[in-house]
Parts: sequence; structure tokens; C-alpha cells
Amino acid sequence: MVANKESFLKKVHLVWKRFLRDEVFRSRREFLKKVFLFEGLPERAVALVASKLMEKGYLAGEAIFLEGDVGRACFIVVEGRVEVTKANKSSSREEVLAVMEPGDFFGEMTLLDELPRSATARAVDPSRLFILYKTHLDELASESPRIAAKLLHNLARLLSARLRRQNLQSAVDSTLKETSAPSR
Repeated sequence: MVANKESFLKKVHLVWKRFLRDEVFRSRREFLKKVFLFEGLPERAVALVASKLMEKGYLAGEAIFLEGDVGRACFIVVEGRVEVTKANKSSSREEVLAVMEPGDFFGEMTLLDELPRSATARAVDPSRLFILYKTHLDELASESPRIAAKLLHNLARLLSARLRRQNLQSAVDSTLKETSAPSR
């Protein structure tokens, strides 16, 4: 256990030194500090998370993932816009669930479960994304449980807010149906 902690502290120190010297890494840190998922993390923790992110560009119209794909990562929009859609089986059309812009993240449910994707994500514009793989989050959890706990806490807050919003929308929809139904 002591050797693990020493190894972890050495990693944090090396990442922090790199973080202070590297302009790209520094701009990554400044960007991540504004993303809700990383809210409340100390700078050294943000540096550690930043070191685990991958970066990838997508062309306009390019699929990032498809509904039904196995999820392995969460995506953070750095540049561009990404549309999240769901197939509507009754109309055979795609319904737009959200348009993600810089600072937004999506695909985060895969950090909790590894079930098939519930929606499709496609770049609307040429886009640049950071990718946080579940395996990297799992590594982070074993290296620094406090950082992982804070990330998961932020994720739980987001999912709770989305569920509350969905429940409210369902209640509004139900009320509208009742009031618009013809009286007998």
C-alpha cells in the first residue's frame, strides 16, 4: 500500500511539473476547470485527469458512436458541435435529444455501466473532443479514490438533474394530454 501511494505521488508530481511547463497542457487544464464534470477538483487533480484524456478530431457529419454500440468512453466537446439523437421507431426518424457545444460532455453513462449506447452522437461541425475512457477512470479510482469519488459525485448530480427534468417534462406532457382530451 505504501509503495502504491509513493508511486501515485511520484506520478502526480511528474504530471504537475509537465502541467506547469507545457502550454498545451496548461490550456487543457484551464478548459477542463470550466467543465461541470471536473467542478470542485483541485488543480493537481485536474492535471492528473488531463493526463488521462485522449484527443480526437471529427469531420462534420461523422459519427462518434451509434445507438446500440458498446460504450467505452465519455466525450467532452472542445471545439465544434455534436448532435445527440435517438431513433424514433414509430416514425423511422432520428429525434434530436441535444446539441453539445464546447464544455459539454456526453456518453457519460458508460462510465457507470458498460451497456449499449442509448443514442447516436454525430459531429455537426468539424469538432475536436477529449475522450475519457472508462479504463482510465478505473485506473484513476485505484490511484486516487478521492478524485474518482468527486468525478462520480458530479456525474450523479448531473444524472439526477436530468432525471428530475425528464420527470417534470413527463408530468407536463401528461397534464397537457388530460386537458386536451375531449370531454364526454
